[in-house]
Amino acid sequence: MKNIIGIIFIFCVANLSAQTAGIRIPQIPVPEVKMPQVPNPYNHQFNKQQPNMYSHGEIKHNVQQSEAIINEMYEMMQRREAIKILIEKGFMPQSDLDPKGTGYFYAAFDEINAMLKGEKPLSLERTVFLVENAFYGNSLNYSEYQNFISHKVQICNRKIKEEKLNGNDNLIKNMMLFRLISDTLQFKNFAIESAQIHLPVKYDYDDYNSKISYDSHFVTKLMRSGIGQCHSIPLYYLILAEAVDAEAYWSFSPRHSFIKIQDKQGAWYNLELTCSAILSDAHYMNSGYIKAEAIRNGLYLEPMDKQQVIAEMLIDLAKHYHERFGLDDFYLKCADTAAKYLSCDINAIMLKAIYQESLTLYLAELMEAKTPEIMQQKSPEAYNHYIKMQKLYRQIDDLGYEQFPDELYMTWLNYVAQQKAKAEQQKTFLMNEIK
Repeated sequence: MKNIIGIIFIFCVANLSAQTAGIRIPQIPVPEVKMPQVPNPYNHQFNKQQPNMYSHGEIKHNVQQSEAIINEMYEMMQRREAIKILIEKGFMPQSDLDPKGTGYFYAAFDEINAMLKGEKPLSLERTVFLVENAFYGNSLNYSEYQNFISHKVQICNRKIKEEKLNGNDNLIKNMMLFRLISDTLQFKNFAIESAQIHLPVKYDYDDYNSKISYDSHFVTKLMRSGIGQCHSIPLYYLILAEAVDAEAYWSFSPRHSFIKIQDKQGAWYNLELTCSAILSDAHYMNSGYIKAEAIRNGLYLEPMDKQQVIAEMLIDLAKHYHERFGLDDFYLKCADTAAKYLSCDINAIMLKAIYQESLTLYLAELMEAKTPEIMQQKSPEAYNHYIKMQKLYRQIDDLGYEQFPDELYMTWLNYVAQQKAKAEQQKTFLMNEIK
């Protein structure tokens, strides 16, 4: 492991790019850091028009050479000061550069943190809005957001009543939500005395990984477009479940998330909203990218309650903050706070690993340390960040995490869609086994 990280370290510094040590995770660019302004004590302006007092002697004063030396000394002082600040304090607070923009993120954090501490009621609806509204610079309309949710709840309740179902039954409420998102619904609109159609949410095959547009995985984007993916659709479901008082849980598999529900007998069902299927755990296990230690450590297939889901939203808040402003102590505060409430804090550990990796590689670039050994010789304090990075990635490895490649993820999605079609032909409610 140590040799692998060392090789990757050398490769990264040589190419001035941040690559993951030991495992593969989604990469981020090394953030730009504003160099501290150090007064230049050698700020002497040479007057090239003045007579050269040494013109009659053997000593020649080359003005251009002197200026180059002075500028080099000044740059070296700046570099040393930047290294010192990075070692002791990490990346500078982005709030110093944009107090208004970052302020929206700080306000969102404070309200979510109050929920987690029990000072305010837990509300996933409010939490998702706060997280995405911060990214959009406080430009979303909360009343419109709430009205949209209320409208969907009315459709569900109307359909339950129309079909004369038990509106207090948890499974019925969940199945109606599943139909709302996954199927075309017809319902009577007594106000206009005609039938209306509600269309299902479409899966975003074009930008499911948010590479084209960063906000393609936002719930508010799904509400605007009717298109979502494996992050936004389950969260949208949970918001609606909260609104109709249905018990449902968020769960993860590699690069994926879905909904878990439980019947009165205690049996669990996985609602796969990306392709409108109801799957067993075997389907996710069959991918080959879920290790035994990952299951043992609770990385995958575990149901998350509302408090844990809201804590997980702080991970999203940190990612959105990084996308807007870069890395600093706020990013770490989100990760550390989320970890307090999560039974498995793999995503929080990943955030901290990304931070330490970026900090380590930036220090290596400033120090011109092409290997960890050179960094250790030049500054044991800077080398400590390399050690922290190693430790975090080792933790991720030990938890059983493994990256799920893009091509295999798409293959899995297509396979599930095929299995769903077979199940519908055979009138099977739950796909239990993979042949």
